[in-house]
Amino acid sequence: MTIRLLDFGQVGALRSQAVYHGIAYAMRREHPDVITLMRPMEPYVCIGHHQDARTEVDLAYCDEAGLPVYRREVGGGAVYLDGGQTFWHTIFHHSRVPATLTDVYARFLAGPVMALNRMGIPAVHRPVNDIQVEGRKIGGTGAATIGQAMVVAGSLLFDFDYELMARVLNVPSEKFRDKLYSTLQEYLTTINRELGDTAPSREEAERLLVEGFAEALGAELVPDEPRADELAAIEAQEERIASEAWLHLEGLPASGDIVKVAEGVHVREAAHKAPGGLVRATVAVRDGRIHGLVISGDFFIEPAEALWDLQEALVGVPHTEEAVLRVTKGLLETVDAPGLDAADIAAAVLGGER
Repeated sequence: MTIRLLDFGQVGALRSQAVYHGIAYAMRREHPDVITLMRPMEPYVCIGHHQDARTEVDLAYCDEAGLPVYRREVGGGAVYLDGGQTFWHTIFHHSRVPATLTDVYARFLAGPVMALNRMGIPAVHRPVNDIQVEGRKIGGTGAATIGQAMVVAGSLLFDFDYELMARVLNVPSEKFRDKLYSTLQEYLTTINRELGDTAPSREEAERLLVEGFAEALGAELVPDEPRADELAAIEAQEERIASEAWLHLEGLPASGDIVKVAEGVHVREAAHKAPGGLVRATVAVRDGRIHGLVISGDFFIEPAEALWDLQEALVGVPHTEEAVLRVTKGLLETVDAPGLDAADIAAAVLGGER
């Protein structure tokens, strides 16, 4: 078994997101699997597939600071990204990966963990998708089906701007922002922070990463160049990812839309912290039934479209625990949402009145 290794080196911020989306959409069963490497030339902010950009990110500040904001098709939370990271992506046809996200992470995070260990960092995979060093996170990971491919995304985190990460997020107060900054410093670490002067060069770290993937996956990684159809797909994804329509998921209801159209009804907003991530819900209730609903958050759900199906299925349902749980349990039986169950959705949907 061989895997194509596509090392894009330094790329623009937009291309760093478009590359793996484009290669995934170009993949077919007969194509070999792919692992990509790249690092962005300029900083930016990236939000998870199911997040509301206006809720999660201080868009006005990002605009003033010249920080682009892009949405990815992989779940998880909003994150500040820059050249202090090397991004890696495993892009395998969905027929050649495990059936559940839990098993997908177990398979594809083994290589990066092995690479960090060989640098001298005692990293471990903590299910579902964290790579940790003595309880501290060292880089984020996520997975999603994109086209016919299952993509697992992660990074080698050499340095991190904790202050800017805390600044770009929407928070209720400056006191909260200070707390977020100190929490990030305490629970998020980097390669350079762990190893200091003994940290490997970026080239050496990337070599160890490639070796780790090869050993963990039992495959040879063969350096290659992108095909013409992949380059065309990457360019198409650049146009889509840069659009306001994709950033704000135009065509789907947003939290602000619920508030606007819900005059005369009760509007409730709540957030619930589930093991699999934060679940937010904005709910319009009329005559005891759900009149409009938006669910967002930094969780993972496969297929991603199941979230929109759930929102539609809950509209018209009585705003009661029994009714919401019944509908939600039925839909979640057919999807993969690690760390997220019907009770977590219900806790957000049934939250306090606005």
